[in-house]
Amino acid sequence: MKKIYIHSSCSISIQPSFRDDYFFDEITEYSENGIHVIDPDYKEFIPPMQLRRMGKSMRMAVYAAQKAIQKAGNPKIDAVITGTGEGCLRDSEKFVEAMWNNDGGMLNPTPFIQSTHNMAAATIALALGCKGYNMTYTNNSNSFESALLDGMLYLNENPNHRILIGGLEEISEQTLKFWDLAGNVNMENPKIPGDFKSNSIGETNTEGAGFFVASTEKMENSLGSILAVHTKFEVENPEEFIREFLAENSVSISEIDAIILGNNGDSHYDGIYENLSGSLFKENPQISFKNVLGEFDTVNAIAVEIALKVFEYQKIPLSLKMNNLDRNSYRKILIYNQRRGKNHSCILLEN
Repeated sequence: MKKIYIHSSCSISIQPSFRDDYFFDEITEYSENGIHVIDPDYKEFIPPMQLRRMGKSMRMAVYAAQKAIQKAGNPKIDAVITGTGEGCLRDSEKFVEAMWNNDGGMLNPTPFIQSTHNMAAATIALALGCKGYNMTYTNNSNSFESALLDGMLYLNENPNHRILIGGLEEISEQTLKFWDLAGNVNMENPKIPGDFKSNSIGETNTEGAGFFVASTEKMENSLGSILAVHTKFEVENPEEFIREFLAENSVSISEIDAIILGNNGDSHYDGIYENLSGSLFKENPQISFKNVLGEFDTVNAIAVEIALKVFEYQKIPLSLKMNNLDRNSYRKILIYNQRRGKNHSCILLEN
């Protein structure tokens, strides 16, 4: 499968990442769990009357998508492909709560209509007037990777097209309580920036969105390329999983100029990353991102944007450094992620 080129990106997160000049030089601090994004001025791309009726996921998706398209020079978009692990949670909760409170009586249909996982992709298509291919993938913490794989397949079959690929997630009060009951959330000492040496238990849950304009054609404004993506639900040996992925793409460990790892502060599973840091990637510059962005199913979309910005600036921000190693130039970056020991993924990027 041929590589694809990324021409522009935009993300919304708990940091002001929607700003064009932002590169994690300043970090907003938090000491709670269930952290909401720093909202941009959505009215920049969404009329106020439409904005009032949109759920959070839809707002983030339309803004990030429209800004990415604007930064790419406003090309015609032929397809919209998104990934989301949990969809429009707030509208889902509103609908279920209304059913309960009204004892099955007459209900407002809007929360039900806006509760489906594909609502964000549909809203983007309506805003763009895009009548082409439209797909949403829901595959837990591999949702964005699934969308990325589909985007690569689509562009290999339609090499003259321009597409929009993205991942998004919103957080909600009730679902956070469910995760807490399951023991997955750190409610005792959540902190952003995270301290990976604290031996805490559970994640710091957040929300966000990241969107990209992509094609098979390298252009003057191209930020980088996606060489390959691989996912696997269960992995017995993460090091072997990564080695096989790199071998399949004829890339050696020494050629990886930086590795982005998904440590999220949960001591139950961060040992997977620590083992890799001290063995397979001990000679490579290492980058963290969940210490400043928190954890959600499609946070890897923003990890891709971080890799593209490292290509652009040719340096790693101090706030994201996991070791003291540097390279003279950054040409290839690997992203490795897993969540709760499942849904392992590798994304290989090249400048």
